[in-house]
Amino acid sequence: MMKKNMKKSVATMMVLGMTLTGAAGVYAGTQLEKISAYLNHGISFNVDGAAYTPTDGNGKKLAPITYNNSTYLPVRALADALHVPVTYDGANKQVIIGETNSNPTALTNVTYTAAQKAAIQKAFAQFDGFEAAYAPQQMVAGDTFKSAAAGGDGVSFIFNHMKVDVSPRDYSDGYPGKEVILSNGVSAKWYTPSDIGMLTFQLDDRYVTLSSPDHKLSQAQLQQVAVSVQKVKSGNDQGITAFENVSYSKQQLEQIHKSFAQFDGFTTAYAPQHMVAGDTFKSVGAGGDGVNFVFNRMNVTVSPRDYSFSYDGKTVKLPNGVSAKWYTPDKTDMLTFKLEDRYVTISSPNNQLTHTQLEQMAAGVQKMK
Repeated sequence: MMKKNMKKSVATMMVLGMTLTGAAGVYAGTQLEKISAYLNHGISFNVDGAAYTPTDGNGKKLAPITYNNSTYLPVRALADALHVPVTYDGANKQVIIGETNSNPTALTNVTYTAAQKAAIQKAFAQFDGFEAAYAPQQMVAGDTFKSAAAGGDGVSFIFNHMKVDVSPRDYSDGYPGKEVILSNGVSAKWYTPSDIGMLTFQLDDRYVTLSSPDHKLSQAQLQQVAVSVQKVKSGNDQGITAFENVSYSKQQLEQIHKSFAQFDGFTTAYAPQHMVAGDTFKSVGAGGDGVNFVFNRMNVTVSPRDYSFSYDGKTVKLPNGVSAKWYTPDKTDMLTFKLEDRYVTISSPNNQLTHTQLEQMAAGVQKMK
């Protein structure tokens, strides 16, 4: 409880810090008030038992400001250290600290060129017993993929605002941190070995670590991208089926939450975030013992009941490492997997989608904010 209260107190003090160090230019005319303050270089920082030096997006050391016997800290640097998401809403001139109730951050597919895909495969091939290639399939809208290469004990993917490392080594080992559950139910850990917050989780036989070296991406954004890291399938031009984000309207979002609210103890809403390119979301509603999402070429049911129980089938690993089961209760193949306290079942009633496509869409079912 003490640590939680400390975070709230620090976050409150940090607001002015962001105003002075990161967003002063957005305030105009009468909104600015001239003050006389001091950069206090005599204050040091200790986070979770480790020394910490706050820096800006360019790596320059930051100092707190002392004004009227109060100390104001640089908001983004401290938010990264405390694993508290922070963003600035320029339209409303508002600093947002912590999670919001909005939809997930807009993501876009990473389109690897033939040369980049060859470089990815070559990078993984340099490690014995580690040749299977894994890669992030999405990035935050506006970011750009730059390169992938082997180095040290893993493969690094470099973006303008993000770095993704895939390695047999758990980089978080030995560091104190905060455990979080990604939107696909996978456990991950936030920790700060230096001035950059890092997120590590296990995926099959390896560990994936994400960070934003220039501090442009929030922890919430990196957690969303983390869910898209998948095994690259051979024989597929992109490594993953071309897919689109499902853009739910405000009315559809309300209907999703309303549908889950009809079940006692099952009110937390989950929904597919991706669909195969060219598909269309049609409707959602509560029915039987779960919530059904209907697309033109796909049905997704979220239920407390395991529909695969008592059916013979084939166990497979989804691209995100989750175990799932294929079975055929009638003429339609169905895929069921457990996601936290419920089961998700996906099928293509008109058989337009392949097993591979449905497995990839399954990895996109997530808890809604």
